[in-house]
Amino acid sequence: MSGHLIQWAALLLCVLGALMRLPGVRRGRGRMIFAALMLLAVAVALSLPPIYLPVDGVLGGWNAANLVIRLSLYAVVVLLGLRMAAAFDAGRVRALIVGPVGISVLLFTVAATLVLFALSEVSESSTGLARYHGQPTVERYADIGRLYPGYVSACLVWPAAAGSLRSGSRPAHRLACSLLAAGFFLVAGFAVLELFHGLDLGIFELVLPFGAILLVVSGLTLIWFSRRRGVPRQRNPLA
Repeated sequence: MSGHLIQWAALLLCVLGALMRLPGVRRGRGRMIFAALMLLAVAVALSLPPIYLPVDGVLGGWNAANLVIRLSLYAVVVLLGLRMAAAFDAGRVRALIVGPVGISVLLFTVAATLVLFALSEVSESSTGLARYHGQPTVERYADIGRLYPGYVSACLVWPAAAGSLRSGSRPAHRLACSLLAAGFFLVAGFAVLELFHGLDLGIFELVLPFGAILLVVSGLTLIWFSRRRGVPRQRNPLA
């Protein structure tokens, strides 16, 4: 059970982060970040057996809930990518995410995810498809599911890191950018490490991805608090 503590912590932080933004959402502010946090909460919740198994049972017991995780994460990184690009005035990053190249990568990823899932024999509920590890199509499905978030996260590392180095920014904002950069770096690094199928990451199979979630959501929450404590010169797309 202790191995799942970081997952529960990530889930709690995602839910709290979303709830704190709810009043602003009602006034038309921060809707994309709120949606990203809610979808991230869904994905994290479904990574936990006590939640995944009953939910998948309701969906038919053929691991449709795992497909929900993948598609939710794709939506999360697109939403965060768009807001990050706007916040840091990173037009090139935006193009890499939703420009011709970015859209092509996303469409290929979604199509490959659906095809590989359909080709896999996953007829009984299994959290994380752990029961089916070693099945070639399941392995490729998992790789694709990590590579797209890794791709978008790699695009976001530099803008976030650059934001942490801006001398004119508030200390809280610079710290938040550092947390975001570290989180995106972990997502990208984890995607690369998982391509080496003989590599046993042990506990870091959980620590790296869910630690990344904790860092990113903490960064977003700190930006929200920073905006609440002062009057920004201009509206922050991440607040």
